[in-house]
Amino acid sequence: MCLLSMQCRHRYPGGFELDIRLDVDVRFSALFGPSGSGKTTILSMIAGLVRPQAGTIAVAGQTLVDTAAGRCLRPEERSVGFVFQESLLFPHMTVKANLRYGERWRRRKRRSVSFDRVVEVLEIGHLLGRYPHNLSGGERQRVALGRALLSGPELLLMDEPLAALDAALKARVLAYLERVVAEWDVPTLFVTHAQADVRRAADQVILVDKGRLLASGPPDEVLTRREPLSWTDAAGPVNLLRIERLEPCGDETHVRIGEQVLHLPARRPAGEAPHFVQFSPSDVVLSRRDIPDLSCRNHLVGRVRQVVRLDDSVFVAVDVGQILWAVVTPQSASDLGIENGCEVTCLMKVHALKFVG
Repeated sequence: MCLLSMQCRHRYPGGFELDIRLDVDVRFSALFGPSGSGKTTILSMIAGLVRPQAGTIAVAGQTLVDTAAGRCLRPEERSVGFVFQESLLFPHMTVKANLRYGERWRRRKRRSVSFDRVVEVLEIGHLLGRYPHNLSGGERQRVALGRALLSGPELLLMDEPLAALDAALKARVLAYLERVVAEWDVPTLFVTHAQADVRRAADQVILVDKGRLLASGPPDEVLTRREPLSWTDAAGPVNLLRIERLEPCGDETHVRIGEQVLHLPARRPAGEAPHFVQFSPSDVVLSRRDIPDLSCRNHLVGRVRQVVRLDDSVFVAVDVGQILWAVVTPQSASDLGIENGCEVTCLMKVHALKFVG
């Protein structure tokens, strides 16, 4: 069954027009695109905060909007939970009261979600007696997520809930969100500008720009398209390697990528595996042969799987057990004979690799 079906048109007085058609059938989807592309408008239409001028919206088989039939359910009639960039908790209510308010929105046919289990999974039991002004940014977002979850939604909408958080808090809150999706199997549509968040969490990426759908599919497929939107960051695609087992070794940490060893900084990330290591394609040096006796400790051998040629740079996807990206000049790509299927060695300094969760 399609989890979300949406076909809507809406024109604003200033000239911006949204003309979008979405079909979502995976549990965790990311809406990705530049500011002003229509991402928040899409979420607002699904939640009932904006009424489209024409179109239909259905969630889990329930028709929320059908403008031709004159049907448009009020927000409280929709089985949808919404978490905003700003948590929007009620400042005069304790955390417990904010959470209980979410339960008041639960309709009889919605999924059953236990208050105690939400508190346990999000680890907010010690916060129940506090007020929002006494919470950190990450704590507020966890409470907002819990409040939305306790409404028993068939679809969870999240509008850049991590944007205001620093890198460490962002990784922690994202881990909590992943727990929620796994625990309650609740479909989630997540708006973000961060490639790393998309690559880490999303099963599907919905790429939008200027109110139009450009592409939809798995992150590694959509985020490596050559369209300008996918490559607006000068660094190109973000490298994010998933690591399971950490082995301390002197002033380094070692992990295995297939049969190869990846050398990482000694600082170990907090929390349980999996963890993620992030770095830029510009931190990767390519060679057609291994070069010993270099200060670069990481020498990962792999095969080229994709080459994206731009005007002044060439992005190269290398399969070393996971896909990582390097960027070289067109002349370097030519001199090295870079093409699909060729074997290369990826050289990286230890301190270029950063734990992100």
